[in-house]
Amino acid sequence: MIRLILVVAVMVAGLMFGPEASGNKGYVLIALGNYTVESSVTSAVILAVLFYGALLILEWLLGRVFGLRRKTQGWFGTRRRRKANQQTVNATLAMAEGHYSQAEKLLLKGADNSDTPLLNYLSAARVAQARGDDARRDQYLQKAQEENPKAELALTLIQTQLQIEQGQYDSALGRLESVYALNPRHPMVLDQLRQVYLARQDWAALIDLAPALRKVGKLTPQQEEDLLHQAWRARLDTASGALETLRPVWQALPRKLRQDPALLASYGDRLRQLGADSEAAELWLEALRKHPAPELFSLLPKLKLNDYQPMLTLLKKMQDQPGAEAALARIYLLAGQLDEAQRLLEQEVQRAPSPVLCHALGQLMDKRRLTNKANEYYRQALELAGI
Repeated sequence: MIRLILVVAVMVAGLMFGPEASGNKGYVLIALGNYTVESSVTSAVILAVLFYGALLILEWLLGRVFGLRRKTQGWFGTRRRRKANQQTVNATLAMAEGHYSQAEKLLLKGADNSDTPLLNYLSAARVAQARGDDARRDQYLQKAQEENPKAELALTLIQTQLQIEQGQYDSALGRLESVYALNPRHPMVLDQLRQVYLARQDWAALIDLAPALRKVGKLTPQQEEDLLHQAWRARLDTASGALETLRPVWQALPRKLRQDPALLASYGDRLRQLGADSEAAELWLEALRKHPAPELFSLLPKLKLNDYQPMLTLLKKMQDQPGAEAALARIYLLAGQLDEAQRLLEQEVQRAPSPVLCHALGQLMDKRRLTNKANEYYRQALELAGI
């Protein structure tokens, strides 16, 4: 617009001053070194206008040429991006169909011109893992980090998760411990540590980690309790080779867990297996006085004691509790009080027959030398057990 105004202004000025200038043409002299140019003012003005017009035409031509180049470059760039996006889509479909080799090639071809090369390399890493090529997997993850250096934490967690899925727990743990030192409350870091500790059966570390998992929302209170039970039972299993190693683990349990019937049953049963039946009996009877538990009632008859009287006394007081009367009947049998044992066993079998009670009745009939009756109860016990 400005250029047009200038041209119009020049034309108007020519119309206004042209007639006057025609009678007084004036004189223009341009000297440059040894060269001189002479011209009238009118001719100089006309040449200047023509030169300016030539510059405008040249500018327009150059603009058209370079504008076409930019448009061409843009067209080719858009086409390459469109092609890269289509390659990524085709790679995703190939992955879903299990064509991992084809998917990997497409992902790498599309990475150079993709709007999201980071995602291409992450997908390629998963494909490489599916093909069992851990070296290429780590190579693609490294390229992904080069594309986005700020995503180091996220990419490290992706790598450790892939290592966990591949069973490379030692490698994953090494990286996770470094990340955990800098991000001790990161939910994903804590959850991956949980997976590694479970796989490595590192129960002590898992016990220490459980409260943090609950605080960051990776475990509900019930899940935390279940996890702690699993870990402590496993620690008891590991230490059950001798009383000297078993007892310290039990003492290390929090007071609340030492009152849990399932853990009491687990610990007492290990004491029994190591020959500490009296210690197990004392532990279980003390627990039953505080809180009746069917898990403990069913285990009492497994103990071999010199004196069953404390156990009989307690069970008589608790006969109304589920499982107490069946345990009492079997303890009577162990104590040699056959009449009481037979009365309660027959009563319990009539009410709710089970393989254990029928087998106990068979043993009782053997003690009374009633072989046919004993065999009948043994047979019934096998049928109830599905044997």
